[in-house]
Amino acid sequence: MIYNYNKLWQLLINNGMTKTQMRQSVGISANLLAKMGRNEPVSLNSLAKICTTLNCGLNDIIEIIEDNQTIIPETIRDSVSDATVRNWEKLKTTLIGRLTTRANKRKSQKRFIPLEYNCNKDNIPFVQGILEYIDANNLDIMSSMYSLGISLLNNAKIYNKQHVKSTLKEYEYVDVVDELTRLKIPDDEFDILGLIYQSYLQEGQKNIIGSYYTPQRITHNLTSRFDFSNGELFLDPCCGSGAFLLSVKVKNPNQIYGIDNDKIAVLISKINILLKYKDIEFIPHIYCLDFLMGNSITQRHPVFEKRFDYIATNPPWGAMRDNYKYIETITSKETFSYFFVRAYAQLKKGGIIRFLFPQAILNVKIHKDIRKFILNTAKLASITIYDDMFSSVTTKYVDIECGSNANNEIFYMYTNTEKRAIAIKTVYETENLIFNLLSYEDISIIQCVKNKGKFSLTNSTWALGIVTGDNKGKLSSKCFCGMEKIYTGKEIQPYFLSPAKNYILYDRANLQQVAKEEIYRAPEKLVYKFISNKLVFAYDDSASLFLNSANILIPAIPSMGIKTVMAFLNSTLYQFLYIKLFGEVKILKGNLNELPFPEITQEENDNLTLLVDEVLSGNRFKREVIDNYIFSIYGLSGKQITYIRSVINGKFN
Repeated sequence: MIYNYNKLWQLLINNGMTKTQMRQSVGISANLLAKMGRNEPVSLNSLAKICTTLNCGLNDIIEIIEDNQTIIPETIRDSVSDATVRNWEKLKTTLIGRLTTRANKRKSQKRFIPLEYNCNKDNIPFVQGILEYIDANNLDIMSSMYSLGISLLNNAKIYNKQHVKSTLKEYEYVDVVDELTRLKIPDDEFDILGLIYQSYLQEGQKNIIGSYYTPQRITHNLTSRFDFSNGELFLDPCCGSGAFLLSVKVKNPNQIYGIDNDKIAVLISKINILLKYKDIEFIPHIYCLDFLMGNSITQRHPVFEKRFDYIATNPPWGAMRDNYKYIETITSKETFSYFFVRAYAQLKKGGIIRFLFPQAILNVKIHKDIRKFILNTAKLASITIYDDMFSSVTTKYVDIECGSNANNEIFYMYTNTEKRAIAIKTVYETENLIFNLLSYEDISIIQCVKNKGKFSLTNSTWALGIVTGDNKGKLSSKCFCGMEKIYTGKEIQPYFLSPAKNYILYDRANLQQVAKEEIYRAPEKLVYKFISNKLVFAYDDSASLFLNSANILIPAIPSMGIKTVMAFLNSTLYQFLYIKLFGEVKILKGNLNELPFPEITQEENDNLTLLVDEVLSGNRFKREVIDNYIFSIYGLSGKQITYIRSVINGKFN
């Protein structure tokens, strides 16, 4: 079978959404997105999540074609000549599946050095040279890393010590590359072996296992306040090559423990710890185990019976796993959530746990399960926001600390320039327990709006746009006999619709998914962009059709006409509310239902309706008048209004 996701990429373009925004909204891994980019099969569960997020059907995002049909995936087109493509099309070759694999394999060998993990840029040529040597001589990566480790241990004059020999005894089966054992290796890197290994795996297994080694400044930040003066124990449950173990400030290596299921990373980690504590005779407490399985039928180890004062790590991100359903707290099957819950079970009472997470953990709906666990069980102490990203990863990251430093009423938010106390009660004000990181100024404004709130959109009529099942075949850029115009999310502007660019033969029986006819043909309705980082609502009184990139709302709020509701939803104030409360890159019905609406007078309703009519007639300057009118309804101060506008201007300008 041949898999092709061109429909999905086109759907994203139509919705004005990037692949990264889609990945974060759905909650899938960068590895899975990369597999789709290479037209490889992914799980039905992942495809279902994408369809749910985008309000579309399976046929809207993927084509599955028999091998004997001709389709040249984009991944192959990038790798072969036009002449070859033409020949394939003539021959209708059945070898495309194999050729796809070959092309993808070639691409997976592309490597680059993760610069955030590199301490001295002058060492980059050395790392590149090692990689070239390994490839040129077709060396096994385990043998290569083991041999480089021997070189470092020899240079430190500890290779022949008994405790080192005992540690390395389990690797007697590994072939030694003599040339690498005699190599002079730079001694000014935090983790030179880990840097080489990460660079080797960058486009290969690294994406599959979903792990990215953590820079020294980040591991230092996460562990710098840990006190080991009374024999406290530290655990990194997915230690990789030992970045966190190297960062903790402890004099006795017997106080630190590491676990990872990558045998090469575990080897590197052991060598790193032996080098750091070269004057002490000890056997590193670093084990090649599946931490999430713990003591089970397949493995048993005393380390799973221990409790630790401190646990810190950067867990794998996004690699969905089905093996750990026994961790019932986590319904998302998200790996980093599994790791946190499992690690917390080994934290001592009064201990501290600190994890690095993708920023999506703060507000994406699918991660509500881990947010709930953090709030109700682990006790949130702080969230630190970082501005940068790992190489080849398009999402920013945060670290979350829980445990003994927690306060029942507040947690702290840290950035490079700011420390802010945030009331925990603000998290519980959202249905999905969003970590919205509200400032006191934010809280005062939101509380003012909520105090006047009497109604919501919960009694309104909602509907999805049409899912055709085949946009390419059923939409036309020209209007043929029997067709009518159909709008997409791209044509939705604040208050009004841009001219429709597509037409459709509206045969309900021939469409994959449709709403009730009376909703599409309502004399008045609001339509809004579903995939958007801001509220964009337009007015339609032409009984027009809309594709599923647009959602439909017929509001039912006492004292407010439909145009007045639109005025509130498009206002700067409600943009502010949505950003602060939800922070989503999609506009969800559940979130909209949480927005509070005030009870207004008939005069206020009439005034806002007239102002909206002027906007619809082309007077866009009246939008600012509408903004000011809504601000006045809530009695917001000039200072508060200035702050709201600064937030919105900073977000969208």
